[in-house]
Amino acid sequence: MENELKKAYTGSCINAEFISSVLEENGIKFLIRNYQQEGLLAGWAPNVIKGDASVYVFTEDYDKAMLLLDGINESEIEE
Repeated sequence: MENELKKAYTGSCINAEFISSVLEENGIKFLIRNYQQEGLLAGWAPNVIKGDASVYVFTEDYDKAMLLLDGINESEIEE
């Protein structure tokens, strides 16, 4: 199933944006789900515990994406 998505990151919106820029620079397509923004657009404020956003990549790119994310210096992104 080549169109299946896998979660690569869950955390702050700022970190999700940073991660998306790394993925984009390396030619990996992604999807960001911003839970707070989704809730506000729906008319309610979500109670988000594990993070404000998630980054998803296609299954075929997941291993490459995780290698890139593992290579990011911990000072650049906090979980």
